Amino acid sequence: MVERRVLLGVSWRDGQPFVRVRDGGQTDSRLEPLLGFDLTYRVEPDGARTCVGHKPFRSGGADYVDCVQRPQPTGPTCRACAIVEATFASNLHHAHTKESIGLDPAIAAHLRQPNLLYLAAFRDGSIKVGTSTEKRIETRLTEQGAWRASIVARAPDGVTIRVLEDAVTAMLGLPQSVSAVRKMAGLVTPRPDDELLQHLADHRRTVHELMAGSLLAMPGAFTSLEEEWQFAGADDQRWRLVHPYPADLSAGAHELTVDAACGRLVLLRRPAGQDHFVADLRRLFGRVLDWGQFGSATLTVQDALF
Repeated sequence: MVERRVLLGVSWRDGQPFVRVRDGGQTDSRLEPLLGFDLTYRVEPDGARTCVGHKPFRSGGADYVDCVQRPQPTGPTCRACAIVEATFASNLHHAHTKESIGLDPAIAAHLRQPNLLYLAAFRDGSIKVGTSTEKRIETRLTEQGAWRASIVARAPDGVTIRVLEDAVTAMLGLPQSVSAVRKMAGLVTPRPDDELLQHLADHRRTVHELMAGSLLAMPGAFTSLEEEWQFAGADDQRWRLVHPYPADLSAGAHELTVDAACGRLVLLRRPAGQDHFVADLRRLFGRVLDWGQFGSATLTVQDALF
């Protein structure tokens, strides 16, 4: 009998990545260390899919809710889980545009914490602006797959910091997200670290000038910061020469081991192989996998990638 498993997502805790796994026929998932994780499986054509669940926002309970419903055709979650996540995202990211009396109490409590504004640099040269609570800043940057970052401002609450975040986007043109495609492209063909640091310094100076000006009309609301951060794996030599995985993770048979991770992007190695490949595990999330040794298709890595 073929063993079946489902991978549901990647989580970072205390600087280490974990993969959420649920065995076939079970309703509860578990976290396993992602580093050294063997991806030995087969995906059947038109194979079954399941909802990847969601993260609740209520404190004092579980930090993840399993779901075994069928996902929507256009996404990884079922309709009920998608509504929960969309409602949370809308309330959190647009809280500064709403009356506080209408906020969910859990979100209101979360927003009362001190928050930081950061600029994150990815290896393709992209720069984004974002916010985080003080206690989660390193985890937040690691989850997003940032390579370098500059923490540029502090505010006493999450509402105030989001006013600054939107102003940076509107007035300076910095986006609040970077696609996984660009993040992966940067890992394969990276810009020099010195260039990333210079871009961050230039943007940090511009943000500080914006804070000091009169356009925000919020004197004393923010504290300027100049704190640098780098991905813990930035000096890992295995990231120096990587190739995009030339096969589709969501089809066929594969024999791979996870050697490193940057956000949800992983560095893969074949048995007895020396080359490292980068891939996005999201291709697998929610797919029912036949788990075991099924061989692996021959891979062709073009010379242009070396």
